[in-house]
Amino acid sequence: MDTSDNTMSGKTWIGESRHALCIGMARRYEAEEREALERGDSEAAERYRLWGLHFLSATENIHTMQPKRIVPDAEAARLRAAEDEKRQAQADAEHLAALKKKLGITPRANGSAYRPYSGGLPTLGRDR
Repeated sequence: MDTSDNTMSGKTWIGESRHALCIGMARRYEAEEREALERGDSEAAERYRLWGLHFLSATENIHTMQPKRIVPDAEAARLRAAEDEKRQAQADAEHLAALKKKLGITPRANGSAYRPYSGGLPTLGRDR
């Protein structure tokens, strides 16, 4: 499970299972660090320390350095889906704006002033 999306996005919440995974991995790397120090391998110990810190940082808000709010996994899935939907809507709006700019479509000053022809078939100037 990749934790980089969680640490870099600035989320204020974390799902229960992701939190448990991050804490478990941090503890595992702490144990690995102790073993490496006992062997006298300071390079490996530093590597394990940094990996452990990476997993611990996923459980904190990167802006406030406070622990994230732990939410049930179902709630985390709902929050993640809402964020994805918001991100997709923003990307769609940016794409539409870029297409309008490329095609030279500019918004009208008064959009309600435009009334398309709605009188049926045109007569081409002939009276009937």
